[in-house]
Amino acid sequence: MNNHTRRAAAALALIGTGLAAACSSGAEDDSTLTVCTNVPFEPFEFSEDGEYAGFDIDLMNMLAERLDQTVEVVEISFDSISSGEALNAGTCDIAAAGLSITEERQAAMGMSQAYYRADQALVVPAGSAVAALEDLDGLQVAVQSGSTGEAYANDNAEQYGYEVVAFESMGDIASALTAGSVQASIADLATWNEMIATATDLALVQTIETAEHYGFAVQKDDTELLDEVDTMLDEVFADGTYAELYEKWIGEPYTGDLDQ
Repeated sequence: MNNHTRRAAAALALIGTGLAAACSSGAEDDSTLTVCTNVPFEPFEFSEDGEYAGFDIDLMNMLAERLDQTVEVVEISFDSISSGEALNAGTCDIAAAGLSITEERQAAMGMSQAYYRADQALVVPAGSAVAALEDLDGLQVAVQSGSTGEAYANDNAEQYGYEVVAFESMGDIASALTAGSVQASIADLATWNEMIATATDLALVQTIETAEHYGFAVQKDDTELLDEVDTMLDEVFADGTYAELYEKWIGEPYTGDLDQ
């Protein structure tokens, strides 16, 4: 199934179930599960024809069904999500945003078990002479604010001699690369793979193996919801649903091991 067909099928499924909604807060409404996210971050969350779809959105719909709730999506800056600010202020019940599990985030929020293995990638405009990190000296490198890609880029900027430029969303980064205002980007491999599939003016030139794992996040002391998330994940891993979603959104079979 190609990317367009996959997205369209996901959007239709969401319309049919009524579990995806336009931006709203309402984290105090027991009938809704409010989900903080930042789009576009394909294939995990994106908006198409007014509906939300993606790997994370499908899993959030399953969680909401388990809780007898409906999903309402709150679009917000990734920095507000990754810092725990949005959750702990009550802006939403849960964050689903391709959020890598780190010690800092575990200290600020309640984080679920891992559900996806992630790495970083170096992306440049098509035709660029840049082929690896070693070629970035003197260039501007775009990252998403608050992301582990930003942390990696900052940690290695002095070694490779580039300047880090932060943007709010992956869409902003892609636009900046296309416009030539930055010369490269370091961000999550899976979402770059998806975006490059439909953007012939960009090229992925190096995979950076950081062995990260995505998790969902809840307010720091919301152990009840966190237990529900982990139980839902246990169930989808065990009954084969996760493998189906993995192949649907990542485009390859799930090996049965998140570290592969």
